Formats: sequence, structure tokens, C-alpha cells
Amino acid sequence: MQLSKLRFTFLFFVSLLFSTSFAQIELDYWHGFTGPDLPIMERLVADFNASQSEIVVTAQAIPWGELFQQIEPSVAAGQAPDIVALNEDVITSFILRGAIQEMTPDVLATAGIDSSRFYESLWNVGTVDGKVYGVPIHSVMLVMYYNKDLFEAAGLDPENPPQTREEFLEAARALTTDASGLRPGEEGFDPNNLTQWAVGIPTPWMGGTIAYTVAAQNGVTFVGSSDESYPANFDSAEAQEAVQFLVDLVNTENVSPANATEQSEIDAFRAGQAAMNFNGVWMLSQYQGQEGLNFGVAPFPNLGTGDYKVWGGSSHLALPVQRNGTPEEQAAAATFVAWMTQPEQNLAWTAAGGLPTQSAVAEGEGYASNPMTAISEALPNTFVLTGFPFISQFRAAWDTAFASTLLGEKDTATALTDGVSEANSRIQDGLRSLPPAQ
Repeated sequence: MQLSKLRFTFLFFVSLLFSTSFAQIELDYWHGFTGPDLPIMERLVADFNASQSEIVVTAQAIPWGELFQQIEPSVAAGQAPDIVALNEDVITSFILRGAIQEMTPDVLATAGIDSSRFYESLWNVGTVDGKVYGVPIHSVMLVMYYNKDLFEAAGLDPENPPQTREEFLEAARALTTDASGLRPGEEGFDPNNLTQWAVGIPTPWMGGTIAYTVAAQNGVTFVGSSDESYPANFDSAEAQEAVQFLVDLVNTENVSPANATEQSEIDAFRAGQAAMNFNGVWMLSQYQGQEGLNFGVAPFPNLGTGDYKVWGGSSHLALPVQRNGTPEEQAAAATFVAWMTQPEQNLAWTAAGGLPTQSAVAEGEGYASNPMTAISEALPNTFVLTGFPFISQFRAAWDTAFASTLLGEKDTATALTDGVSEANSRIQDGLRSLPPAQ
């Protein structure tokens, strides 16, 4: 009997020791990938859980807007997720509002997260004042889709799309015809009766994104530094030149229809009316499903006057501030971030339509068959405003200014001056909403 008691006691403590030593850390992960990319995200989370036995991640897909609204209240209530995905236009705001915790050099090193693997412009989005708060998991970019059949019919090389402003204008004139078959510059050409055109410059957001890219190529920085309270500066001569160039495509060059919208240009490209379409990488699957559309993908051309840049967006994995978090839980969360952003997982994620966040994936054999390899050379030139907490406020003012010029409501100089005034007002409102600096 005594021996049985001793045996029971021994087995009990062994069982307790085993369960304590090998207790799993449970983590919550919130993200906004609710579209066609959701199944891939779910599979990756399941693969992570199956890859080891110490950490279990439970992922919750929440529409982006709703997710962003929940972050700060969840932090304040002590119920924040352990990991969250945040986009480039909001992450800095959450950082400055104290909702996201730093991933210290020790945390990064222990998890095996190396900044040198990622494109610098993307890595910098999650960095403020030299401190790291987010790791890139997803990237998108503005690209140029073009109709190869229309290029060939116009006498242009369908395998050599335009890369510069001069090449673009030459191609655009050749690709635009009116109802009489006349091209811009020919006598009798009717710009109000186009049957085929080069590319539509739309409003509101996509047009603003195109203009943002050309202005960036002109060297426009859009906002000043934090030391100056982020003053908007997109009323410069370089910004005016970029905007006027795009407006002239409609009113002077006559290679774009007036009053274009993003949807009207998507429809026109699908129908073979628009020879080129400026849009995001996310349109690839839709154009691939269009019967009879023989198209290529190319980097957005350098329509500016300076160094090559192109608009890009990104999503980053971050660690919300925890009221009762432990170092072990933070380390486990960083381990998940490290695993999700490894080249193998990043390659798998590109199947959802996103771009590589690192050159090892873009240049690897596994990515070679992806149609977006055509724009791989542009990836290091992604232009994302960094360390700036009010991108949405700035963009709203910029998009409105560009639209008012494109639609002829204001001249370029007036529109941009008014836009800067509006942006500064929005940015100052945002600054007043930040907590006092610690």
C-alpha cells in the first residue's frame, strides 16, 4: 500500500513537471486579409502551428477598417491580440499613439529577424526613430498593364513597353484613335470622340496614386520632418510639373478621355478600348480571367524628371502593447513573426497576389514563373512615406487637389496650394490627438 502511494506521488509530480515544462503558449493574431488571400493566410497559420509544439496561434480575420478601430480600445482594456497586421498608412500612427511595442534588437536577434533580408523602403515603414515596431509581410505596387495586340496593331513592340516619359508619349499617340481613325496631331482629329485611347487618368484615389508616383519621380517629398511638425510641401514647382503633365495627357495630348474613373478604365482595358491601364498588382487575377485579353505587365514608367520611384503599399506584423504580457509570450509572438516572414512563407504569400518583400524571393527560382517577375526590378524603388503618422489625412487632401485640377475646377497651382492648406489642417488635428511625448 505504501509502495503504491509512493508510486502514485512520483507519477503525479512527473506528470506535473511534464505539463508545466511543455505547456503551450497560446497567441491571438488579428489581420485584415479577408479576400482571396484569406485561405492562404489560414494555411500558413496552420502550417506554423504544425511546425512546432510550443506555440499555438489562433488567427482572426477582421475587415481592415474594423480592425483598426479595435486596436486602441483592446490595448486599453488589456485584451489586445498578441500579433496584429497593420498597413503602411496606419502603422506609424499606432506606434506614436503607444499602441504598438518595440521589437528590441534582442527580441529581433533571438527570433532571427534580420532587416537586411527585406527591401529597405518596406522595412523602414515599421521603424520610427531607429526603433523597430513592424516587420513586412505583404507588399503591393502600382504597375502598368498593356494590351499586346493593340501595341502590335499600332506598330509597337509588344515585348518592349515604354519605360520613360518620351517613350510613353510616343506610344500613347500611336495607340489613340478617334471614330475616323485619326490620331492626335492629325488634321481633323476629334478628342471628344475617342474609340481607342492610350490610358485613362482617373479620379479620385487611383488618379491621386498615379500623380503621387509621378510627383515622387520629380523628387517631391510631400511632407516635411517631424521636427517641423510634418508640414505638407506638395505645392512645389516639381509637384506642379508632375500634376500638369498628367492633366495635359487629357487636355493637350488627348491620349486619355476626360472624366475617367478607375472602374471605367478597368472596363475599357478589358474591352480593348484602353491600350494601357495603370493599376495595382491586385488586378492581375481579374485580367487573367478576361477571355481574349492578351496583355503584359510592366513597371510603371518613369513619367517624371528625376530618379525612378513608384507608389507602393505594405502590411506589417506588429506586437500590440500588453497590459499583462510576459517576456515568454513576447518571444513567442516574435517567433511567429519571424516564421511568417521567412522567404518560404513570403513566396507562398505571393500566390495571393502580393509582391515579395525581399530580394531573395523576387530573384529565386520559385518566383520565376509569376507574371509579376516583370516588375521585380522596380521593387527596390517602392516609395512609401515613412515615419509619418497621418498618411490618410495627407492623401485625402492630395487626391482632392489632383482631382480638382484634372476636372478643370482649379488651375494646378491653386489646387495644390489649397491642398497643402487642407493637409496641414488635417495633420495638425492629428498631432493634437497624439498622447504627450514621454
